[in-house]
This record gives sequence, structure tokens and C-alpha cells, in this order.
Amino acid sequence: MPRLFNLQSYFDACEYTFLVKEESDIVPQSSRDYKSFLDKYSNYPYLTAPIGNNFLASELTINSQELNFLSMGTELRGGDRERLFIISDTLDLMTLSMRYGLGSTDGYLYSSAYHYWSHREAIVERYLYNPSPKPFKPLVFIDFDSFDISSLLPVTFIQPENSPYQIPILDTRHQISLPSVCNSQATYLRVCYSIAEFLLQQQFPQLSTNRESINHLGDYLRKINFFRFVQSQIAQESISLIIEVDHDHQIFYKRITVLTLDIANIVYQQIQPDINLVNQLAIQYPQYQFVLISQYNIFEKISYLHLSNFICFTPQIQRFSEIWIQKNQLGFPLFGIYLDRIEFAIAIDNQEVWIELSDEKDAISYEGKLTVLTGRIASRDQDFVRIPRGRNSANLPIRVNGSDYSINGVPQDYRIDIENYHNHHSNQNDQEVLVQILFYLQPGSFPRLEVKDLQNQYTIKTSLVNRVNVSYSYIPPSRISENRQQRSLSQIRRLSASVALGNFMNSLNQISQVNVINSRTYEQLSTSFRQAYQHLGQKPNADLLQFIEVSSIEDEEIVTGLKRKLTNSQFDTVIDFMITTTNQYLRQNRPVIYHQKNLLINTIILTGKLYQFSQFICSRDMSDSLFSDSQVKLIIENSGRDKKVSNEYLQCLSRIAVTEQLQQRYFQLFDLQYTSETSQYLWGYGRILLWYYDFNNPSNTLLTSRLYLEHFTKIINYLLTRHYKDFDFQYKQNAFLSLIYLLTFCAYDANFCRPNSAEFHLALRVIDKFQNDRIILKTISSERPLNHYFQELIEGRSTEDGIANLLQG
Repeated sequence: MPRLFNLQSYFDACEYTFLVKEESDIVPQSSRDYKSFLDKYSNYPYLTAPIGNNFLASELTINSQELNFLSMGTELRGGDRERLFIISDTLDLMTLSMRYGLGSTDGYLYSSAYHYWSHREAIVERYLYNPSPKPFKPLVFIDFDSFDISSLLPVTFIQPENSPYQIPILDTRHQISLPSVCNSQATYLRVCYSIAEFLLQQQFPQLSTNRESINHLGDYLRKINFFRFVQSQIAQESISLIIEVDHDHQIFYKRITVLTLDIANIVYQQIQPDINLVNQLAIQYPQYQFVLISQYNIFEKISYLHLSNFICFTPQIQRFSEIWIQKNQLGFPLFGIYLDRIEFAIAIDNQEVWIELSDEKDAISYEGKLTVLTGRIASRDQDFVRIPRGRNSANLPIRVNGSDYSINGVPQDYRIDIENYHNHHSNQNDQEVLVQILFYLQPGSFPRLEVKDLQNQYTIKTSLVNRVNVSYSYIPPSRISENRQQRSLSQIRRLSASVALGNFMNSLNQISQVNVINSRTYEQLSTSFRQAYQHLGQKPNADLLQFIEVSSIEDEEIVTGLKRKLTNSQFDTVIDFMITTTNQYLRQNRPVIYHQKNLLINTIILTGKLYQFSQFICSRDMSDSLFSDSQVKLIIENSGRDKKVSNEYLQCLSRIAVTEQLQQRYFQLFDLQYTSETSQYLWGYGRILLWYYDFNNPSNTLLTSRLYLEHFTKIINYLLTRHYKDFDFQYKQNAFLSLIYLLTFCAYDANFCRPNSAEFHLALRVIDKFQNDRIILKTISSERPLNHYFQELIEGRSTEDGIANLLQG
């Protein structure tokens, strides 16, 4: 008979571990550790200690009956598996096939599918077939008793032809992340130790402050799986049990009675932070119906009073056992899952090309159905990989669902070794080897990744290896694009949870009511604008709207809602005021009053702090109004008269320079501004390259006439004019950052900054001149100076870490 083991259950792991050895430091800290523990100990029988008073005789007696030994896990009836493991929904196929140690006779079931089948009748009655007019929402299961609840998957339902029931479909395309502070293991420890302290206060007050006694009793509660025991007596007002107490390293046992309500109050107090977090999650993702699974749910105070947005269940293994019997009789699948996108990188014509194990998007694979995925190079309609002649190995970088596949944070390569290559070839007769990458997938069974030799003459061995650090001489354009996308998604998540956005909307409502701007409203409006941009700027974090790519996320409601709000805010009046006031102040040389100037500066700052959203505040294109040729020229020509206005103007332009026209306006100012150490020009220059510039567009301004080379050379030549200590520090920061981002043009110009070129020798000179300077920019590194980063790029030895840091500028 197969045995079921819930690898997600931290409660079970604690119980079984303490049965083997009563040392808290050996309790598994992850489901993989728990799997290793079960591999070693699950075949050992054990005896349970008496916990409840009703199991004890009133006097000492001899037990003539045979001892009833138990086994770890739960026995299931039917099926050809030896062990069935409940695993994390987000455990990807690469990890399952290469690192999880499943045997050929083992099976697995995803956690959400297991919980669905364990509570299917209740879910169907209360949710799936509910006649309520509310539209169906995918379910998201949260298991408070598990090792890790940092990532969740939504679940939808389909009824296949061979199934009498709807089956769950895990949607790997829409993973949900929980805050790192939601730590279910730490919560369980707090709960058990708090109950232990309470019991000692009641029974042994003198031990209630003894940490060793508290910890021992808390570990005992974990050993007996206390909440499973409480569940068996939950209908009673009080619970009777035997506790184990450590006093001066001597063990004592005592029968006690404790009120169920007292236990419930302690549990609620300890898990309240976690409840608050998941309630926030339900608010953040209203498109899902959340289901909370936990033994804590046995207490009504928790499940009914404080989790009204949730469906709450306690673990029910017996229900799953019944479904398991039916599944083996009728042969229907227990789950379906959207296939992970597994990709391997190869080099073709010195270009990195990613091959995918499946060219079918949004493919659902069902439990028990065998699927063979073959790696294909779509651009060549080719289903094999060439290992170049003379090579008996290859390292292929791996991505899963668009991200590097990593172990302990280290990106992995899939290494292919041809062990008998040289037995077939002499050095003079080397030939390329053609291999296929195949993935045998049968959800619920052990997945297998295989490399097949098409010539059928080699012995091939595969393994995962840490990726060898690649050296860089410039930041690859692809990394800049990926960084923009990642930071955009991160900022959208932050925006969704931000209280400051609501405050900004309120300020926006006040501003949008303005029809006329005159001297009577200057001060009030200036305050409103300042408050508005202060809501958007939350140091030390990035500005709230910074990095959000508004053109690629039309499905994000919070973004489309903000765009709609800004479009309706009638900012044209404000833009006209900014243009009129700067003309009056600079072109007509007429004085402006203090509050008028303050309002001008605050409106410029707010416009910039909108970043890409700025394109929705004006019915006219910004390049034809606030940043027209004549307006830009006016501001810059008069920059000596008012540095504050001109610097805020330049920063504003760089922050909103999403379009090529606005970028061109900015770059046209280079010759006038790059040597001005009191100007913010180079600050914006580098940021435009990092945030907005399309390096993949050959018609863009800097590429067409090789202006990048001219600008690179001019910045360096200016830095060589004086001793490094004589330059303004912020100017040096912006100058070196601009030089670093300009090196990205090496991706399109093999001659740019190559060794022995004129600009290369200039770069070496500036490196030498500033070698004793420490130009620190804390957003990149608080330890390594920008001039050192620049030196590493010029010398072609920048690392992955270095590139990652530079992308934070």
C-alpha cells in the first residue's frame, strides 16, 4: 500500500523528528530537508505516547495485548506508488527532475490539488456551484501549517471527459508573492512556546520564566502535534492532556486541564500579524478567492471573526483517502498544470539564442499523461543542438519561466559531458556532436531530463553546475531592458499596496479643480503641488511612479486607473502657467513674486515626478509645449540667472524623456551643458540612457551620427583638465555614470573603445588620474567607487554583481 507524506507540513516534520531524536536543532527547515529525513527514517515503526487522560488506566496494569506500532505518513488504498509526496505548487520541473530525489516508484501531488480534494465537497457546496450571481474567481490556497508560504498559485477548474469531478488546474503563469515577513515556521514556534509558558504559569509558576523549561514543553507540544490533539476535543470547553516538564534536567509528567478558549486566545495573539498580512493580500488581489488551510482554524475566533474574506478549512486526510480510491478505480487525473517554460541558451554565430523545451504556449499537462518535450530552435526549425567539433562538453545556461534557474541564489548551467568523445576522434579527426534535449513529463510521476546522441555512439552524462562568472566590458542592452521590466513590475506591486497613492490622488483632485492661476492662488497652489510630489517621493525608496513602464502593462488596473485620472485632471492650465511664467521671468526680464516662483518650481518638480505618466497630463505633446525648442533654449540661455529653475527644468525633462523627441531635445543641449559643474545636465543624461533610451533602435539620435563617441570623448577630456579634487563631487558622480552607460554602445560598434583606440587610451588616462578618488554613489554601492566600476569595464573584467549594481543607478 502506498503511503502519503505531506512534504509541506512543518507540523508533521516537527512531530516525526522529535519521535526520532528530541533535539530541536535537527528539525528540518525546508521541505527538501524533510524529504531527506523521511528517506532515512520513514520505514522505522514507532509507538505513540499517551496524551489524553482518557487513555490511562486508573492503576498500574500489565498490557497483555500486542503493541500497536505505527508508521510515519498515512496509508492509502490502491495504486502502484510506494510513496505519494505532497509538494509545493511552485516547485518547478527542473528542480523536480534534477534535485528532489524522487524515485521511479514515487508519486507527487501539488499542495493546492491535495487541499482541494481533501475539501472538495465543501468547496463545491460553498463556492463552485453556489448560485450567487458573483463571477467565478480562481482559488488561492494558503497553508499556514507549511514550511514556506512565500509564493502562491491561483487554481482554476476543468472537468475532463474521464472525470466525474472538476479537477484543479494550477496556473504557473500568475505567481503571487507574499511578504518575506510572513514566516509560518517562526509563527508555529511562537505559538507553541507561548502556550508552554501559559501552561507553566498555571501549573508550575516557578518555572514559567525558565527558558529551558519553556522550550522543552514547547518542543513537547510540537512532538505530540498538539493542535491535531486539540481538534479531537474541540467541542469541549476544556482539554485534558498529559504534559512533559523539564526541571533541572529531570523529566516530570502531569495531568492537566486547560480551557479551549485560553488556547484560542494565545493562538490568535501570536498569529495576528500573519492574519493581517493575508487579509492585506486578499485586498491587494480581489480577483482571487483565498482559501486558508490550517489547524489554527479549529478556533472559531480565528476562522470566523478575523478571516471573513477567506474560506477556512482544517486538514482532512480521510477525505483525500476516499478520492484516492476513486481515482485509481476510474483513472481520472487529480490535477492539471500549465507547463513551466524551460529554456537553454546556446551560441549561434556568436549570438546567444534561447531554445525552449516546448513551443506550445499556455499548454496544460494533466496528471498521468505522458508528454515528451523536445528542445527546438524556432528560428532554424531545428530540434537538435550542435556541440562544436573538438569540444567534449558544453554548459548551457538555464531559464525557468523567464528567470535564471538558481540554487541558493547561484544561477545554474546544464552541463553536458561526452565521456567517450576522444575514443571516437583523434585531434585531427574531430567532428561536431548532434544532441537532442528531451524532457519526459508525466505529472504526478518522476520527470526525467535526457540528452540524446543522434549519432548513437557516445556516452553522455549531464549535471547542474554553478554558472561561471562572465566578464563584461559594457552593460549589455538586454540587461538594461530586463532591468526596466523587473523594476517596473516591482514598482507596480509597491504602488498597489501604497497608502501614499491615495494621498496623491486627493492632492490631484484639489489641483484639478483649478481653472485660473493668479496671485491670489499662488501660495495655496504651491502648497498643493509640493504636497502632491512629496506623496510620490518616499526616501530612501525610489519615487512611487519611477520606473513604471506605462506602455507595456495595459492589463494593470491600478496603472490604467491612474492614467485615466491624470488625463481628466486638466493640467493644460498648469502647463500654460509654467510656459507663461518662464517667458515673463526670463524672456521679458520681468520680476516674479516669491510665491509665483515657488509655484513654478513646484509645478516643474511635480511634472517630473510623474515620470512616464507625464504624457497623460497635457492634451499637447510635451515636446511641442513645455519642452519645445524655443522653451528649452530660453531656459538654458538664462541658466546663469537662476540655477534653481534651470536645474529643476533639466531634471524634469530627463525624468519624462520617454519619447525620442524629448530625448533629442535633451541631447541637443550637450555641448552647452556638459562642462557646467553646477548643472544637473549630466545627472539626467546618464538616467535617460538607463531608464528610457532604446538601444535597439538604429535610427535613434546618439547612434545615427556616432554622437556617443563624441560625448564620451568630450566628458573624459574635460575630466582631464584639472586635478580630481578640484571638481564638484556630484559632477564627478554624474560624469562617470554617464561614461559607464555610454559604453553600452560597444554592443553596436565593435570599434568603440576597443583596445588601442583613441578613446580607450583617454579612458586609461582618466582612470589613472582618478585612481585615488572615491566617487561613491550609494544607490550603486556604498563601498566601491564609480571610477573603479568604470575601470573594470574598460579592462573587460566587470562581473555579474558589478553589472547588477550599475543597473541600480
